[in-house]
Amino acid sequence: MSSAVFLQGPLGPFFAKLAKRLSAFGVVTHKINFNGGDRHFSWADFQADFTGHDRDWPAYFRTYLLEHAVDAVFVYGDCRLYHRKAREVCDELGIAFGVFEEGYLRPDFVTLEWGGVNAFSGIDWSREAIDAYQPRGRTPSLRVGLTFWQRAWFAIRYYVSARLAQSEFPDYHHHRNRDWKAEAGCWLRSFFRKGLYKITQRTLLPQLVERFGGRFYLFPLQTRDDFQLRTHSDLLSIEHSIDVVISSFARYAAEEDVLVIKHHPMDRGFSHHRQLIDALAAQHRVTGRVIYCHDLHLPTLLDHTKGVVTINSTVGISALLHRVPTKIMGRALYDMPGLTHQGDLASFWQQADAVDAGLFKRFHTYLYEMTQLDGSFFKYIDQTVDNTWGRLMHVVPVRQKVAVSASSTAVAAAEAG
Repeated sequence: MSSAVFLQGPLGPFFAKLAKRLSAFGVVTHKINFNGGDRHFSWADFQADFTGHDRDWPAYFRTYLLEHAVDAVFVYGDCRLYHRKAREVCDELGIAFGVFEEGYLRPDFVTLEWGGVNAFSGIDWSREAIDAYQPRGRTPSLRVGLTFWQRAWFAIRYYVSARLAQSEFPDYHHHRNRDWKAEAGCWLRSFFRKGLYKITQRTLLPQLVERFGGRFYLFPLQTRDDFQLRTHSDLLSIEHSIDVVISSFARYAAEEDVLVIKHHPMDRGFSHHRQLIDALAAQHRVTGRVIYCHDLHLPTLLDHTKGVVTINSTVGISALLHRVPTKIMGRALYDMPGLTHQGDLASFWQQADAVDAGLFKRFHTYLYEMTQLDGSFFKYIDQTVDNTWGRLMHVVPVRQKVAVSASSTAVAAAEAG
């Protein structure tokens, strides 16, 4: 890799810091901004603003790649409109397409794959590949913990900057259909609800464990904008998924079983489903058997649940770690015989497939060593850049690494600039 382009990254300075690291080691870096928020956090040797209509983006991007002899492109998420089109152009031109995402294993990791992530992953996820893999002995090196406040601060800065520069990017098409005022209002609501639920649901977890331990199913919701819902499933919306699960549960689950629906913590201020859940429970005559909750301790829930239903959440992988039977309603790279339930949802309530602990251990190692980087986009960002560079340095020409690594002081100064 001698020249790289960065498109939209995660909220915050991760892409800027990574671009500085690559530049310090001789890679010519480029950043294309699509709005003022992108520009606020950006850094690269060369920057450009794309201000045209999305229909003009593929031709613009193809020309840019060819004019600058680019051989690698980095994005955060491969399902955003601009990134989908960018991947098509990169495939056409034979240019490497690196995709960052939230970690398949959370909260202490981020994902980096070439070509795509999740159901678009280019890695061989067959049982044969997993069984044949020889582990390298990597071990986790960082404990990240919660990142809510850092995310919120980066989000505020991003959307305010986007709003201030809106006139410069009149045709920008955001992957979320909210303006900056709606986004800010949702984050403020999220702050309020976080404190409220800490008080109002403080006794719910011990009650669940005591009254329903071993006979409740857990359904963790995705965020309403999640591409796992919009792209990697056939469900129409979060509301549709709730309808499907409650109606199936009411018809096929044992009468003594309970369904616990857990709201996604990052969607706390953006949606609320109490009214819908209560109405569906009443309609299907399972009032009292469907419990809606927020922010309860996930490992404790997994220790006491009978099974997990998910569209494609990282909670699914956590459930397998706890050897909890799991049903996937979307398309997930871990949805395979021996790990997840392979029948339909109706059969899951009645006799769920067990988790093969040995297979999961091999899968977990394979997943971690092939796709995960220790760190976070929102905390310990410098360490995350270090670990990313440890993965990418093998594709940077040796002559460039040697020329710069001879002076570690020069590298540090370049990153601080």
